[in-house]
Amino acid sequence: MGIVLKQGFKNTIYTYLGFIIGGIYTVLLVPKVFDSNPEHWGTTRYLVSFAMIVAPWAQLSLPNIIIRYFPILKEKKLKEFLSFIFFWAIAGILISSMILFILFKYQYITNSNELLAKTIFLVFPIFIGFVLFEIGTALSKSLLKSTVPVFLKEVLLRANVFVLIILYWYNIISFSVFIYAYAFNYILVFVILYSYLYKLKIFRFKLSVKFIRDKAFNPLYVYGAFSILSSGAAMILLNIDTLMINHYLTLKDVAIYGPSIFIASSIMIPSRALQSIISPVIAQSWATKSMDTISKIYKKSAISPLVITNFLFLLIWINIDLVMAYFGKTFGQGKYIILFLSMGHIVNIATGINGTIINTSKHYRADLYFQIGLVLMTIIMNVIFIPKFGINGAALATGITLGLHNVSKSIFVWYKFNIHPFSKKTIYALVIVLIFFLAITKLPTIGTLMINAIIYTLLTTFLYWILVYVLNISEDINEQINKLRKKLF
Repeated sequence: MGIVLKQGFKNTIYTYLGFIIGGIYTVLLVPKVFDSNPEHWGTTRYLVSFAMIVAPWAQLSLPNIIIRYFPILKEKKLKEFLSFIFFWAIAGILISSMILFILFKYQYITNSNELLAKTIFLVFPIFIGFVLFEIGTALSKSLLKSTVPVFLKEVLLRANVFVLIILYWYNIISFSVFIYAYAFNYILVFVILYSYLYKLKIFRFKLSVKFIRDKAFNPLYVYGAFSILSSGAAMILLNIDTLMINHYLTLKDVAIYGPSIFIASSIMIPSRALQSIISPVIAQSWATKSMDTISKIYKKSAISPLVITNFLFLLIWINIDLVMAYFGKTFGQGKYIILFLSMGHIVNIATGINGTIINTSKHYRADLYFQIGLVLMTIIMNVIFIPKFGINGAALATGITLGLHNVSKSIFVWYKFNIHPFSKKTIYALVIVLIFFLAITKLPTIGTLMINAIIYTLLTTFLYWILVYVLNISEDINEQINKLRKKLF
């Protein structure tokens, strides 16, 4: 357990460090560096999104299979298991590459975009590097050596992008060099990871196909088939809006969309940290059939993160004009992208850990159907809203589908298990954020945008937390505030 806790601590540091690096270049650098050529950044985002959609189908859910079956097969069938993994990894990459080659050759993807037509083949190093890296990461985690892949993915990958943006900004490298280096960055981290795994002596085996006739591997195919659909749907959901924005609009709009997505998603950070802690507790509660514990966690996991998420959203909205002014004329068009996406995230938080409850229950397969439904709904909404409202339409589509998706899952949990995350305190939290939001839109301007932002940020912070404390919306938050008061006074 000491090893796990030590690695968990390091992984947390690397994750937050990576988020900070990504935030610096996405929010602070990109709007300035690519202001005159936003289509250049849009191209990089399109290539990555396209590669991420291809990756789950190319990797054939092998990372999930490794995590699930490595502990079972490592003693008696490790060599056969590794042969199974790398045989199907090579097969998945080759088949996916052949399909992509045909699509690219006949220009089914580039949509007559000259810049994209010249760079679309860089999808190959991105998705191949990503697939092999994820497989290596799963092997590393199974060996209880998770720190190196987390560092490579969260810190080194982003730090390299940061450096490339700086070099491009100062005209030390051309865009051509930038885009090539950006794509092969994924190959670099894959090579470093496999060098590390080689030192761990994990690759001391000969590739064999004996596993094909081994019945012990039959469950792996069933598990993998189900997992491919689920992970594929998740990746499509995360990246389809980028592809559809380029289809209906331009690469410039893809670029504009990126920084606004990053800002909106930042309000989800507290919830993500909580999710990793809660999942094993819910799984254990199912094992002991403790519905009271699940119901209690369900409510608490919704209200405290909702209070914090609402506050972060208000801070963003108070400063939204300052942020858009910094972004400039080109990138400063994302105000309502942030609003619509934030609304979807707030509904997501308000409905609690419905997904975790479903995934750890006997009805875990239902989550796949919800994922597929969400993907279809997202595509349909994008088809409707992007032609009418542009990039704001893409955000509106995502916000609506996120809200409907999470409400649907909450209804499912209530119907199957007779539990829900809501209380009168949920209403208090939502009414408070609505009142503050409406008040912010009516506030008069005081001096410059900077002075305006500082004064109203301090005022909102004070009034918001006073209301939260007096109404006792979250017992956990009030407890922490009381502890802080005792230390200070």
